[in-house]
Amino acid sequence: MYVIFFGIGLGFIVLSVLLDTLVDIEGSPFSILQPKLIAVFLLMTGAVGMILTGRWESAPFSLIFTISAFSGLFIAALINRLVIIPLRRAQNTSAHDKQATIGTIAKIISPIPQGGYGKISYSISGSTVTSPAKSEDGGEIKNGENVNIVYIEGGTYFVRRQV
Repeated sequence: MYVIFFGIGLGFIVLSVLLDTLVDIEGSPFSILQPKLIAVFLLMTGAVGMILTGRWESAPFSLIFTISAFSGLFIAALINRLVIIPLRRAQNTSAHDKQATIGTIAKIISPIPQGGYGKISYSISGSTVTSPAKSEDGGEIKNGENVNIVYIEGGTYFVRRQV
């Protein structure tokens, strides 16, 4: 029986990694029912069950199954808490819409020489972002000056001195 749990768990992990989930149930009461976590539960229940059955041949099935199931549940919850949730949070906050930054106030952190490139720093969604920048009019902008992001072209932020 534990070999079946182990095999289904292993197959389910491979399948869920290949297909990924189409339904986002993050934050719902059913978030523990994610395919990856079900797979981890089945895999660990099977693995612990096989190990305990081999070592405690005379132990009752119900005791081994209970220990195995709790082990699987514990490991699945641990992986959810320490791996899946932090990865989803990082994924949700790492990307932003560059076009939404137009009009944002930024600070020059690397001076922009006349006709050249420098670097700006700005905050969006609670994160500080640095990007290459060029003066909109081609003029020089000194370090520490505040600028407005006017437009973005090919990854370069064109800025104008804030008046």
